[in-house]
Amino acid sequence: MFRRSKNNSYDTSQTKQRFSIKKFKFGAASVLIGLSFLGGVTQGNLNIFEESIVAASTIPGSAATLNTSITKNIQNGNAYIDLYDVKNGLIDPQNLIVLNPSSYSANYYIKQGGKYYSNPSEITTTGSATITFNILDETGNPHKKADGQIDIVSVNLTIYDSTALRNRIDEVINNANDPKWSDGSRDEVLTGLEKIKKDIDNNPKTQIDIDNKINEVNEIEKLLVVSLPDKIKYSPEAKHRTVEQHAELDAKDSIANTDELPSNSTYNWKNGHKPDTSTPGEKNAVVVVTYPDKSTDEVPVKVTVVDPRTDAEKNDPAGGETTVPQGTPISDEEITGLVKIPEGSNGVPKVVGDRPNTDVPGDYKVTVEVTYPDGTKDTVAVTVHVTPKPVPDKDKYDPTGKSQQVNGKGNKLPATGESATPFFNVAALTIISSVGLLSVSKKKED
Repeated sequence: MFRRSKNNSYDTSQTKQRFSIKKFKFGAASVLIGLSFLGGVTQGNLNIFEESIVAASTIPGSAATLNTSITKNIQNGNAYIDLYDVKNGLIDPQNLIVLNPSSYSANYYIKQGGKYYSNPSEITTTGSATITFNILDETGNPHKKADGQIDIVSVNLTIYDSTALRNRIDEVINNANDPKWSDGSRDEVLTGLEKIKKDIDNNPKTQIDIDNKINEVNEIEKLLVVSLPDKIKYSPEAKHRTVEQHAELDAKDSIANTDELPSNSTYNWKNGHKPDTSTPGEKNAVVVVTYPDKSTDEVPVKVTVVDPRTDAEKNDPAGGETTVPQGTPISDEEITGLVKIPEGSNGVPKVVGDRPNTDVPGDYKVTVEVTYPDGTKDTVAVTVHVTPKPVPDKDKYDPTGKSQQVNGKGNKLPATGESATPFFNVAALTIISSVGLLSVSKKKED
């Protein structure tokens, strides 16, 4: 028999022991109790009456109450036992009741149809039954209630077996984990199975409930659908990028929605043809996305390579030069037109320095600023040569006259009424000769 120890656990060392059943009759009432329940008292005028089936957790006058804390086994004053739990040592019928005082103990038997069982492991048939507890005091004798009756508690018992249902759940779980099924349908099936398993682990059932649950599992399994290839399920999008010249490129960076694709997808340049970033310009390429199921998508992408330098750093304009005569005006357009600006740079020249004063001959440096589309600037110098005005011949020369002697005759003086003297003639010749010599000497020097 089962005995409760002082620490409220049960001594099950004798659970394999069968006890005999004896039918006692007292007047119109009778009760079935094990002989061991009577201790050493087997004869006498005992005030024993057949106990009625209780349907409440508290039995008036009894030292036992139903253990409502185990909701799977006690509900609404009725008891439930899952043979799956019995086979796996998960239930001890002794735990269906709580004794007060705790030093009391109890024996039980289960009646199903016309059969009696002292151990639920002997039961093979599901359905309705009755479990009867005989309450024993500290001495091991039957406990008497205040009204003098033997303390016997009988409870309706429903026996069911969830083994087949649990096996079916395991089969469907194994099937659902096959990679061929879509992730969405797999998750839906596993969630449904977990809900059923939680229900049968925590709530009482009948065998009809169990059979219905098996049908429910079969229907849930039908939700599994074959997975489509990843290349059908996903749509990678191109991300056109702008990078600096000589930048290193990662194919993954050219896909815009990697967060929407499987995390273990891989990204590579088709045939290893990575865009060339050594020169500026727009480069075309193809990114190959490989999914976990090995299916692939090819995504055409563009990469624009730009020179990181400013326009001013990239271009080198040069100043020119021009020559104008003194007094000839020169416009800004003429000056800026002398600047050599690199083709394609779209630089715009503008005179920012002092304009040349063409009224004064000389060389003038004029500063010209070149502004590019990015706002950067270069400065260059344009040289303007101003040449003097040409001088007319009449302004260049100063001719002088000279006296000449005609026919060797003495010159006549102005009509003063006097004739030249010989002395005067000699002096005149001397002066003329001197002038002539000086002229010859001057010409030699020239």
